[in-house]
Amino acid sequence: MSELDIVPRGALLIRNGVIEDVGPARRVENLAGARKARVIDATGKVVMPAFVDADVALVTAPSVRENGEREERTEAATLRLMSRKVALARAAEMSAEYARYGSVTVGAHTRCATDLKNIAKVLRTHQALQMKPLRIRSVFAPQFPPGGMRSPAQLLEVLLTKWLPSIKSRKLATVVEFATGGEASRLDNTMVRMAAVSAAGMGYAIRLRSEQRPTPGDLQLALSSGAIAIVAPMDSLRAFAGPLAAIGCVRVIPASEGFDDSANAAGAIRQALDEGVAVALASSYRSRAASTLNMQHLLHLAVYRLGLTEEEAITATTWNPACSLRLSHVTGSLEPGKSADVVMLDVPDYRELARRAGHHDVSLVMRGGQAIVGSASLSED
Repeated sequence: MSELDIVPRGALLIRNGVIEDVGPARRVENLAGARKARVIDATGKVVMPAFVDADVALVTAPSVRENGEREERTEAATLRLMSRKVALARAAEMSAEYARYGSVTVGAHTRCATDLKNIAKVLRTHQALQMKPLRIRSVFAPQFPPGGMRSPAQLLEVLLTKWLPSIKSRKLATVVEFATGGEASRLDNTMVRMAAVSAAGMGYAIRLRSEQRPTPGDLQLALSSGAIAIVAPMDSLRAFAGPLAAIGCVRVIPASEGFDDSANAAGAIRQALDEGVAVALASSYRSRAASTLNMQHLLHLAVYRLGLTEEEAITATTWNPACSLRLSHVTGSLEPGKSADVVMLDVPDYRELARRAGHHDVSLVMRGGQAIVGSASLSED
């Protein structure tokens, strides 16, 4: 999907947090259900679906130096020392920032945690912040740091017999993300395939991640496991484009991987789009790296550095990431029956969004019809 349904001088009718109707203002305003509705005037502004960021870290550990030494503790080490109260407070601040920039739904991972206790800490923090203000899809991303005492076979056994069943039984996550490439996860693709089959049998949706362009083996693994998404730089392996699109696998491009190597990424992404691949852009925001959670800025970079059209860039930050989280039935577009997740921006034309480098034009953000950022003037109709 790369075409937008533009409604000039349009209107939304929202009832009990759900979109009841959408279309030309003249028609919607004359509906019986609109007679006593409160009115938010959006004249001269763009109203569109709230952004969806499919790859974020809500629970982050601050940079801490040990005993005055030059080296900083790893995120995992710092997280282990954080109380749940501090973790919750930091995550609440991050949630508010995402909402301020117009993101209402996020896919929040656990990659900063490397043991079950702290994975559970992260996931319980997600639960505590659900709808406060973000809609959070938790992604369990098991990490095995290098240098551990256990062999890959022992790690796989721990994952299959302890971690996956524990997270599932406690209803802490419905999506599991496996890193491919061996070095990143200490599991080779054969082991990852075994883990994916087992996780799918438990009811998890499968997501794969690679720091490099996926190999044919990675893409075959995505196909065989029925992956809902691959978080990785775009590859140029055309043979897999159609089959992956057919199973609904979305290619999620992290901002760092996509824009740091935009000269090579642009061609691969254009080829994928032309072949019908669903591409989503994610901030993959990292507190310890140069990154942004301003999705409007990603729109600008996508158009001017990756060559996407404005329509493709908007789709890649709303509808496609919602599909990658299996939440497109709830959010990602403005359609009757869906949650009224809406962002209003102070620009007169949606094409202006990509032209305003570094700008933040969000004036109102709604989740389920409730304003969570900004305060638009209301009047009785």
